[in-house]
Amino acid sequence: MCVQVFRKLYLKLIEIFRFVINTWATLRIAGKNQTGTKGDNNRVQSRPACGINQNPSTSIADGHGEIVLDEPLIPVNGSNTMPRTVFSVKLSNLAGGTIELDPLATPRHFRLLDCSAFLDSDELRIIEYPQRTTVGSSQAFKSDISSSPLPPFAAISYPWRDLQHPSGTTTPSFSVSGAIHADPISIDILHTACLAARMFSCDYIWLDRLCILQTQKEDKNWQIKRMFRIYKACDTCLVLPGGLVRLAGLDEPTTWIDRAWTLQEVVAPGEMKAKCIFSFTHPTYRDFLEEQCNRWMYSDRARNFLLNRRLSPIENIVEAGRSALCSLDLLFNVMWGWAEWLRCFESTLSGQHEKFPIRIMYDPAISLLRRALLPSHRDLWVSAYTRSSSRPVDMVFSLMDLLGVSLDVDQYTEDDRLKATIKLIQTLMRRGESALWLYIAPWLRPSEEISTLPQMPETSESGRAYIKTQKGRVLAFEAAANEDTWRTDGAPKGEMTDSGYFAFWGKAALVNDWRETRRQSDTYDNGEIWAIIIGRLENLNRDPEMWKLVSTPGGDPTPAGVYELTLMLVERHGYGLFHRVGMEHEIDERKTVDWDWKYREFHVGGPGRGERVRFSVSPEGLTYKLVGTDSWDVSQVMIQRRRTA
Repeated sequence: MCVQVFRKLYLKLIEIFRFVINTWATLRIAGKNQTGTKGDNNRVQSRPACGINQNPSTSIADGHGEIVLDEPLIPVNGSNTMPRTVFSVKLSNLAGGTIELDPLATPRHFRLLDCSAFLDSDELRIIEYPQRTTVGSSQAFKSDISSSPLPPFAAISYPWRDLQHPSGTTTPSFSVSGAIHADPISIDILHTACLAARMFSCDYIWLDRLCILQTQKEDKNWQIKRMFRIYKACDTCLVLPGGLVRLAGLDEPTTWIDRAWTLQEVVAPGEMKAKCIFSFTHPTYRDFLEEQCNRWMYSDRARNFLLNRRLSPIENIVEAGRSALCSLDLLFNVMWGWAEWLRCFESTLSGQHEKFPIRIMYDPAISLLRRALLPSHRDLWVSAYTRSSSRPVDMVFSLMDLLGVSLDVDQYTEDDRLKATIKLIQTLMRRGESALWLYIAPWLRPSEEISTLPQMPETSESGRAYIKTQKGRVLAFEAAANEDTWRTDGAPKGEMTDSGYFAFWGKAALVNDWRETRRQSDTYDNGEIWAIIIGRLENLNRDPEMWKLVSTPGGDPTPAGVYELTLMLVERHGYGLFHRVGMEHEIDERKTVDWDWKYREFHVGGPGRGERVRFSVSPEGLTYKLVGTDSWDVSQVMIQRRRTA
């Protein structure tokens, strides 16, 4: 009896103490704002409210601007720790400031933003969850995030820098210490996101800028390793394509789909969980379309198609007259329908993406993303390859978990993209997987770092990824979105060396008399060239005589079909070492039966040494196509196969 009375008294004292701490923290910050003593950078360092549960632990200020736990946390559901509030500040004291979370939180812990506090109490509150120290959670993908059950939460996907307000326009916003280079966070945007989260029964939000300690490398690396699991664990993923300064309109281009991390942020939870939030101020979607028709002066046929189409991206209104949302799947279907109609009936307009009614995402990039959402690792490679990041190594980190690989991010610097790429491929090869990365974009020039990969795009923090071609810089999406699909059936397996050479065994034919055809080129060594089979598939839809794809009506007998080969052409530049010079596919196997095939090992890598070399195939051998500066040279020179003596 005495124990119960003492316990109740103890808990009551804790509640009083928490109230005093919260009141003191708020008054202290308010006083700083009023007296102008927030510091050189308008920093806001809130004293945390010590715990969100009914049984918080005793907390004291340690004299260094943070709260430390003085007593052990009372167990919740059998655990010896529980969630606690590590940051809390009134929104009225937040605008124009720079918040510092690092002194208040514990590295290597999961955190969430409390939407109820934001919407109902006008308070920015960050909750920290205890780190998991034991294994055994039934929710396997959450078990490494927190030892405490996680509430339903929405994860935010957005570009760190994108749309800005018109000149002379501002809204209340704040920054985060350690991420000053990023756009400030609009309080209005957070309000919209919290409202949207509530629509899907989520009272919490995960936003990397607020939930990762931006100046703590230890915490950053811990979170990066778990990024895939965080987005997979979320109940919904809220996409803010325009960033955190303001909402993007449907007719405003954004860079969200260009960013490296956004691929994982959509693929991990799945397309149906991803919801796009956008600005919508028109009375109806039809009003929006009429405005676009008048703006771009569409033809009567295009206008009728748009205005009579029932499919609309206005799935839910978040704030009347301000914002709406829809699933990414619905948005993609609306955009795809318009693009396909244009290709069929308005071909001159189909390539003018800047005149599409919905431009919030780029059409070729959407096609790649939709393919990446299918169970195909090759399409994941392609979509990741065409994206951009301020840290080159993030191009690999954002892909690794999608391929089932977990690299030790502590071992890489921000410029270690090549080193991380090699390690990623090594892990996949040791696991016995096929070398699908050979098919990322075979039609592009080989990489100057690893010739088995295509040329690496130029990346930027706030822009898109570009590739240098003979015709100048082009968007990586456009360069990689080739309609000529390359099948990966029969892709080789092997090993990747630390120096970036892919070692594998394959069936190959040596071609000779090629030096005569390439005298004018001094970019290649005087080495031998081999044609290696790296793919073989039976295509029942291929007409063996006309070499066209044909469909077989139901009930008709299955056609004979043909076997098609994919060849990689490699040139020797050292003892047992080769680099890729070209690739060809859809080769009729019947034309190669008399070639002098050998089964041998190759080590292919090293730097690429010029543009892709083109070949065509005949029973007599390979035909080399000399590349001109503007187009393929129509003159062809026969490269005779090496005949058996």
